[in-house]
Amino acid sequence: MPQDSRASTPTGSPELFRQGMRRLAGACTIITSVAPGQGREGWAGMTATAVASVTADPAQLLVCINRSTWAHSVISQSRVLGVNVLGAEGLQLAQRFAGGVPPEEKFTQGEWLTATSGAPLLASALASFDCLVCESIEASTHDIFICDVLGVLLREPGGDPLIYFDGAFLADRPAN
Repeated sequence: MPQDSRASTPTGSPELFRQGMRRLAGACTIITSVAPGQGREGWAGMTATAVASVTADPAQLLVCINRSTWAHSVISQSRVLGVNVLGAEGLQLAQRFAGGVPPEEKFTQGEWLTATSGAPLLASALASFDCLVCESIEASTHDIFICDVLGVLLREPGGDPLIYFDGAFLADRPAN
């Protein structure tokens, strides 16, 4: 019988959990919103992989956002958000929205459209979802926003996705 060579540590170890989750490849998205009553000056955005479909009829998805982020504050107030699924060519935008760029400068790159909800949508995204938050669930340091999808924009033709895996964007990883 083969021996199990997997590493193990006590159940509930946050570090082991983080290491395991790094091995779960995720589609890279830019989550966007707009402060209530503001236009482009009130846009907020961040890179995220914690996005999933909930139901197709009615169309709903969920997004998990850390409450310590500036984007979380804007989403909580406005109750609108955009989910922009990045293609492989979106690496620079993903890095830009992941940090290191002041919030007011994030949207100076890329072509941005204003959705029906007011949220910014990326014209070059593989898919963009215009959403209204219908429910928020507190989960430790994050909120899970369950959203009704108002509209979907699809890029035609599609393209290859930008994937985040093991702490890096696949397009940015050294070849093995």
